Amino acid sequence: MGAGPEHFVNNGLAQVLETDGHEVFVETIEAESDFRAEVQTQFGLYRSLAEHVAEARRNGRFPLILSGNCGATVGVIAATNTKRRGVIWFDTHGEFNTPETTASGFLDGMGLAIATGRCWTTLAASIPSFQPIPGSDILLVGGHDFDAGERERLEEAGVLVVDAGTISQTGIQESLHAAMAEFLRGIEEVHLHLDLDVLNPGEAPANAFVTENVGLSVNELSEAIAFIKENLNITSATIASFDPRYDTQGKTLRAALKLIKQMIDGEQIS
Repeated sequence: MGAGPEHFVNNGLAQVLETDGHEVFVETIEAESDFRAEVQTQFGLYRSLAEHVAEARRNGRFPLILSGNCGATVGVIAATNTKRRGVIWFDTHGEFNTPETTASGFLDGMGLAIATGRCWTTLAASIPSFQPIPGSDILLVGGHDFDAGERERLEEAGVLVVDAGTISQTGIQESLHAAMAEFLRGIEEVHLHLDLDVLNPGEAPANAFVTENVGLSVNELSEAIAFIKENLNITSATIASFDPRYDTQGKTLRAALKLIKQMIDGEQIS
């Protein structure tokens, strides 16, 4: 999945946005230390990312983060720390494990737990301007592959969850409408996090961590983005967890480029 960001850049993302009239600046953020260790390196990247995103916002730019892993959004949240900011997180997984609850030891399965102050609090505090975000200011959409106890912990923290089963039964817009009525209280701007494995792999395969024939369609995700834009100002976005090896026909790449255009320009996919 670490190859995903470069794949987007090498396959025309900047040109697509420039064609729509945007001025595009591409920056690569890498770990500063030569010594690489999962936890140390990840938090170092979060710190650097927070500084770059804060600078982009000061200059009136829209920060679009292309990341191999979902945890990058922790750095973005720190840089966009305002009282009226929420996070809408599209993901197949809950990302709410901690070192005490994880069975895999995968740090990237802890992104939302870190963001809400549930774990790694000392390292999180080293990220410039980081403050834990209340669970009630987070909307998790499309989840269905939760680890044991993870769904319960999300709900205990106040995170609003619109799972894939609810979307399948009632449709994306009706499902979001019910959740947004509560989510919108006090929220004016939103960071949009898109883990591409939220998409149905039968239509747009993103990586190895998916369940066959389960997930949102590209059109459902487009409808969701359109609905969000009607109600909130999207001020930054993360695109994460894309492994180009699984996208042999370029379906996910093409879908992601269109979805990114929609986030920034507002035109729904048809």
